[in-house]
Amino acid sequence: MCAEEMLMYLPRVYDPAAHAYRIRYAIACILRDRAVNEGAFNTCFQMDDADEVIRTVLRRGLKNPELKAALERSHVISLVQWLAPRPEFWEAYHAPEMRRGARCDADGAT
Repeated sequence: MCAEEMLMYLPRVYDPAAHAYRIRYAIACILRDRAVNEGAFNTCFQMDDADEVIRTVLRRGLKNPELKAALERSHVISLVQWLAPRPEFWEAYHAPEMRRGARCDADGAT
């Protein structure tokens, strides 16, 4: 989908009933690591359902390795800020790092 096509659908981001659309738009921007329209992207996380949009994106990231990698390296969102108030996701996103650290500690102790 080209930028002009994306712009045609952006008004839906502002529709309070378009919860699923905001999730899809946010994920598309995160996967690309850029927002075609920064205002529309930010709106995805400023509506009344902002927390649920973020939680859904995080849940999908746990099921989709490509999305998880995009979230971890993203320049359009701060994964640390997203995870801080949501501790139930913190371990899932950082468990591999913690396991690597534990292995390194164990290797260093021998």
